[in-house]
Amino acid sequence: MRAYPSEDGQAAFVSLARGEDLLEGLNEAVRELGVEAGTLQVIGGLEEATVGYFDPKSGEYRKIPTGHVEISSGLGNVSIRDGKPFIHLHLVLSGPDGSSVGGHAMEGCRAYVVEAYLRKLGGPPPVRQQVPGMTLKVWPGT
Repeated sequence: MRAYPSEDGQAAFVSLARGEDLLEGLNEAVRELGVEAGTLQVIGGLEEATVGYFDPKSGEYRKIPTGHVEISSGLGNVSIRDGKPFIHLHLVLSGPDGSSVGGHAMEGCRAYVVEAYLRKLGGPPPVRQQVPGMTLKVWPGT
C-alpha cells in the first residue's frame, strides 16, 4: 500500500500492490492516515473478488466469488466499530462480457490495480452499534 496524502492531511489517494488484499490494504491506509470518519471511492481491477449479499432472514452474507474483474464502482465509508476504524465498502464489478455483480466487499479481494480516494471528515466519528431487530452493527438512527 502506498498513500499520497493531500497537503492539508484531509484526503489521500491510495494505491495497492498487485496481489494485495483489498480490505487489508485499505485498512492499513486508514491507520496510517489516522482516519476515523471518512468517505471512500475505489476504482481499478481485481485478480479475484468476493462480494456479499446480506440475507436478513439468515442474518448472514451470501458470498459471491469471481475471477478477474474490473471495479466499475466502489463506494464506502469509514466509521468506528468495536473501538477501531472500520471500512464499509460496496463494489460493482464487471466481467469480460460486461456483466456486473455487486455487493459488500468481503475478505478475498486481491488487487490487480487498485486506486482509491479517502476523504477524512471532521467531528466525532459515527459509531456502529447493535440495534434491536438487526444482526448488523449500524449507525443508530434517531
